[in-house]
Amino acid sequence: MIKVLIVDDEPKLREGLKSIVPWSDLGFEVVDTAANGNEALEKHKRYAPDVMLVDIRMPGMDGLQLIEAVRSVDPAIHLLILSGYADFDYAKRAISHRVDGYLLKPVDEDELAAYLMQMKETIEQERQWLALNQAASEISREQLVQSWLQQEQGAGVDSASRQLAEQLGLAWDHYQVALVYVQGSDESSDEPDRLLKEKLVEAFEKEGSGIVFSMHGFLGLLMPVPVLSASGRKELQERLETAASLAGAAITAAVGHAVRNIADIVKSHHAAKKLLRRRFFYAPGELLYPESVPFDGENGAEPSEGYEPGPFMEQLYYAVDVGNADIQQKLLRSAALGMIRDQYSEANMKSAFVELLTSVHNKLTLHHTELQSRTKEYSDRIAAIFRQRTVFDLCRHSAQFLEELVWQAGRGGRDQEMKRIIDLIQRNYSDNIKLETLASVFNYNSAYLGKMFKNTTGEYFNTYLDKVRIDKAKDFLKQGMKVYQVAEKVGYTNVDYFHSKFKKYVGTSPSNYRKELEL
Repeated sequence: MIKVLIVDDEPKLREGLKSIVPWSDLGFEVVDTAANGNEALEKHKRYAPDVMLVDIRMPGMDGLQLIEAVRSVDPAIHLLILSGYADFDYAKRAISHRVDGYLLKPVDEDELAAYLMQMKETIEQERQWLALNQAASEISREQLVQSWLQQEQGAGVDSASRQLAEQLGLAWDHYQVALVYVQGSDESSDEPDRLLKEKLVEAFEKEGSGIVFSMHGFLGLLMPVPVLSASGRKELQERLETAASLAGAAITAAVGHAVRNIADIVKSHHAAKKLLRRRFFYAPGELLYPESVPFDGENGAEPSEGYEPGPFMEQLYYAVDVGNADIQQKLLRSAALGMIRDQYSEANMKSAFVELLTSVHNKLTLHHTELQSRTKEYSDRIAAIFRQRTVFDLCRHSAQFLEELVWQAGRGGRDQEMKRIIDLIQRNYSDNIKLETLASVFNYNSAYLGKMFKNTTGEYFNTYLDKVRIDKAKDFLKQGMKVYQVAEKVGYTNVDYFHSKFKKYVGTSPSNYRKELEL
């Protein structure tokens, strides 16, 4: 709709003009009326009308004075003069003030409608040209920014580019690049999320907060006011998230260094792009910036020189088997930190976690057959590792999966820890179980745990383990298995060592024991 303001000191004429033509049918809307020049100026500021109908003779500020005042602040406004016969010469002088026409009182409905239709056509053409010019200006500004970013670091910006920057309003005191990655998009694509780009333009360009551009699969924002404080970064992240939400997109955003020269914009862009390409290793939901701290293990993860799959799997399995969620989380974070120190890529880290959780699940299933009925579900949960956006999400998802395994295996209660250890030995006697490993799992000093174990069982840890293994060996010998097979099955890799242990606790060799069973 084209907005109209009617200005006349006669109330009847003002009301008559509002009803003389079908304004809305013609594409117009009378937003208000004014009784004098001063009131008209106030309402012009309030409504920003496209058209004003102005009486030439009014007390105080007359029509010509009003037109001059309005023209000084709104050169594009369209004006129709209302005058009596006595003011005809006076009204003609108003033509010099670029009015669209004048009407003699009493106003003829058809004549007014004809003027309105002429102005409507003119205004619509002006709006189209304005939209085209604005679009051309925005494209030019985006293309100029893109040309700056395509320069090599350290390369200068020619005088023509600097002059164009001034013409397009980009000669700023500061510059800072923010980049936005849309989750699931292809960085090699030159077609970023168009809807999100539109929302970013609405949120930033229309209020002069920056220039939106696209480059190498990322959406970008060149800002004239650098974001340097924590509160500033939080505000920028919230504005970006709001635009992303309106576009139905999930994003990660980063800002580069603030710079003063156009030639250094490429450095800010490079820093932001480097952060986004390693976004997996940073906390989710935060605006990344050059001083952002990547994943460091969080809350008590032990320093690690690297990642060794075997030891981590063994300890993690024991932690799951005894239901110690704190140790599980600690071990997962330590594993992730070890992988990072070994310079694992995102893909390699996810594959390593899949292998780790699969090994723990498979081993746990051997001793808890009730888990076998949900193997497909657990496989899907493990496969979901590849969909985790950050290493923080990866550790959290893995911990939740293991906690579910614990609960399904019926080990979620807080039984006495010695009973847990004894039960674990009874089920895993063939493993290379060490007191130090269990001490780590249960968060004890190994010497202290050894004393607790001795007080509970009456045996030292290694002695108790040997006796469990020998008792199991006797069962296997009764089943007719060969001695070397039994030794391996109960956890002794050296047959001679198995012989000595068996004889120590049974009083005879394994071979003689089997012969005695046959008599």
